[in-house]
Amino acid sequence: MKLEYGRNGMRSFVTATLVAAVFSCTAFAGTVDWDQAMIRGTTPGGKIFFEPGEEMVFTLTLEGVKEPLPADTYFVDWERRGDDGLVEKGRLPLPLPKNGLVVKTEKPGFVCLEANVVTKDGKRVPKNHRWEKRVFFQGGAGVRPNEIPMATEPADYDAFWAACLKELDAVPMNAELKPVACKDKEVRLYAVRIPCSGPWPVTGYLTIPVKASKENRMPISANYRGASQDEQLPPEGGPHDRISMLINPNGYELGRGTEYVKNFFAEVSEKGYGYGMGPKGNARKETSYWKWCALRAIRYLQWIKSLPEWDGKELVISGGSQGDWQCYHAAAHVPGVTRMNGNGSWGGDWTGQAEHGRLRSTYRPTDWFPDMAYFDPVFAAKRITCPVNISFAGLGDYVSTPASLTLIYRNLKGPKQITYVQGSTHGWRPAGMQSQTVDGGWNAATKVLPTPPKDVPPGSAAPSCTNALNGKGVVSFGAAGRTSLVATGPVTQRTVFMVCRPRSGGAR
Repeated sequence: MKLEYGRNGMRSFVTATLVAAVFSCTAFAGTVDWDQAMIRGTTPGGKIFFEPGEEMVFTLTLEGVKEPLPADTYFVDWERRGDDGLVEKGRLPLPLPKNGLVVKTEKPGFVCLEANVVTKDGKRVPKNHRWEKRVFFQGGAGVRPNEIPMATEPADYDAFWAACLKELDAVPMNAELKPVACKDKEVRLYAVRIPCSGPWPVTGYLTIPVKASKENRMPISANYRGASQDEQLPPEGGPHDRISMLINPNGYELGRGTEYVKNFFAEVSEKGYGYGMGPKGNARKETSYWKWCALRAIRYLQWIKSLPEWDGKELVISGGSQGDWQCYHAAAHVPGVTRMNGNGSWGGDWTGQAEHGRLRSTYRPTDWFPDMAYFDPVFAAKRITCPVNISFAGLGDYVSTPASLTLIYRNLKGPKQITYVQGSTHGWRPAGMQSQTVDGGWNAATKVLPTPPKDVPPGSAAPSCTNALNGKGVVSFGAAGRTSLVATGPVTQRTVFMVCRPRSGGAR
């Protein structure tokens, strides 16, 4: 086992020892095919939060390999890193005896454990997958989430955004709606362009049910697309009981083709950087790409609320990753949002990563400038009072780090909920991973019960933990195919539980 040194030359005090945790694989005859393989990582009882210095036991299991693994050929290279700044690495052989890994940390924050199947020379075995072309586990656990230190909010945060909104108000909302042919004859489909302050407008596709009118008004579902440099294409239809719209974060013109979109991103990006990632733009908040991106999110809601077919009552916003980042800025500055559904919000806690040395997002500007703090959703969350559901916080997601989502959750002022998922990254979310949902009043406020994850393996039920995350209680999911209890609100002496029975065909 190889130990490395942490920051400031201090040897890691976190001991990674082989203990009685299972790491198994199945051997059969034939050439090794890795395309269906994965490493599953679990903790006893699905435990996610620990005390300082408490051992975090990870059981790792290689799945999906039907062929024999020749001796002294394949290995598992593992690395433990954490918000405490400490790093450890090691190598274990494949096939493995019944041994595993234990890590711990003394500080509030998260630990990330990554394990990759490699050849003897350290090269990762290849896998055919869009996002993760490797056979691996990446997950982790946390310590005292309520005590993770917050970053410092800019003193003139509200003044800056008040000036931005004034700038936005000076631009009339003279939207252009272009009808688009739609397969679904129950809705009207439009390509929409909404003027906005800054160099680019708001663009996206809107569907309005044919039966909607000033007399028959309907709710709104306002959706934000995540980061993508693929052209946004029109949908084939839309919901028949509500107005629905999806915008892209960037504001490029719709229907211009892939070559136009490719050129658009080349033009808006600093040379050698992805869009919004260059140091020139991020050095000053007034010139940042993210200022305009946030204002497009805000203008979108301002405009869609003006539709005569809206019922004036229900405005639900949803987004994932960079789209979720836009959601936070929109909900913080536009009144009337009744519910927000988020998924792996990107862009959070860059301020804290700079101030407290936490693990950095792997998709963010390389350079840090203090003006970037004005676009941190951790601070925007403090201005949001509507119910918010953070439906995915991957414990192995270091595009949207678990610490950043935890801090966003803590700052939200209204009913809220967050679901942590073990062994999941931004682009790798295999079925059946352990998960734990912390409910801070979301269920009671929205009367929406959480849905247990599909195909959760036996032994993965997460324990209730009333001391974690503001003492609001934890919803615990049992294994799929087994009867389990799910708390429908804060865990107290009067907690109401829902019985979850096996799905048809599930294991008994």
